[in-house]
Amino acid sequence: MNRPQAKPHVAIVGGGWAGCAAALTLAEAGVSVTLLEASRTLGGRARVVEWEGNTLDNGQHILLGAYGQTLQLIERLQASAGLWRLPLSLRQPSDFSLDCPRLPAPLHLLAGLLGAQGLNWREKLAAARWAYSLLHGAEVSDQLSVNQLTRDQPAKLNRLLWHPLCISALNTPPETASARVFRNVIRAAFGGRNDHSDLLLPRRDLTALFPAPAAARIAALGGSVRLSSRVSALAASSDAIALHTRDETLVFSHVILAVAPQHLADLAAPVPELQTAVNAVTSYGYQAIATAYVQYDPGFRLDSPLLALADGPAQFVFDRGQSHAQPGLLAFVASAAADLPADWMDRAEAQLRRNIDPGPVRWRKAIVEKQATYACIPALARPANRTSHPRIVLAGDYTAGTYPATLESATTSGVQSAQTLIEQL
Repeated sequence: MNRPQAKPHVAIVGGGWAGCAAALTLAEAGVSVTLLEASRTLGGRARVVEWEGNTLDNGQHILLGAYGQTLQLIERLQASAGLWRLPLSLRQPSDFSLDCPRLPAPLHLLAGLLGAQGLNWREKLAAARWAYSLLHGAEVSDQLSVNQLTRDQPAKLNRLLWHPLCISALNTPPETASARVFRNVIRAAFGGRNDHSDLLLPRRDLTALFPAPAAARIAALGGSVRLSSRVSALAASSDAIALHTRDETLVFSHVILAVAPQHLADLAAPVPELQTAVNAVTSYGYQAIATAYVQYDPGFRLDSPLLALADGPAQFVFDRGQSHAQPGLLAFVASAAADLPADWMDRAEAQLRRNIDPGPVRWRKAIVEKQATYACIPALARPANRTSHPRIVLAGDYTAGTYPATLESATTSGVQSAQTLIEQL
């Protein structure tokens, strides 16, 4: 193996949000970096998709105001204008609406629940009491599912509020979703400042929101970003790491593996020090997220930037005319979408048409990420960033952390992986 020069040169394998966050953090600390991405587009499971002249995303993402690491990175790159901050509002036409006023947390949540439309007073009080106990009560067992956590809540509350929130936040059905992680999300959103529960909608495509500006900054600092550079194998010694691509072998002082967990074993299997992490992720199950982009007349718009949908495959519909300046384009999102029927796009449209007539369809496009996230189940083993090999670090939304598979988990892990190396370089 050709040895690297004495000056550290770190490879980051994977150009998703975790890999971009790691590479940016290292480059800004003065460390020489090379970011290797297998595809032609940065962003991983949150990236732009170009289709027949239309700029879409491979999934529709919402950020919470509590996602401090992600927001800090975006603001550092002067891309904050790419986000649209909205006070929390969940509206399901004719059935339910929840608006949280600008009161100190958690009073804003309690006031929102007590003023919610579509609930009777018994249900409102039950929701407020349960939310307060979740925020201030004892720790939740890591063995509980969200179904078990919410079993004493009225069925209507679970159907309209708690279970849809679980599916959208954890991308896992409440029957199998981790109650502890769900509580972590609720506490982050409603247990701190009142703006932590704000919804932040991207105004740009997901690659332009963070990965592309991060890559530009990395290059400006002397780093390298290489697209269409799939790493097929890894060889590790005590003093160097070799990465094999289709055309060449590259040697680095250290490497951050920022690939999705389902791809980790392919690279890490030959390295004994990574077997603990490999054994953990090998047992993971995965959940799909499906997005149906439907183009209506450009003059059509929803009353809100997003609406909740009931009794069907989709949980939410987003108005990209309002957020992305794509008039008449709606995005129907079905999370935890493992068993979608063949006519799911028809059914998603029918969910909206029960209350709103958007007019005739001009075109539509389905994008299904079959392994969008790992299934966030109770007692899930999540490996640490640091491994037993001193020159190899892990990054990704699956590594040990508070949140489920979110952009915040990805960026936090990326920054932490970089800091782990900076401490030893």
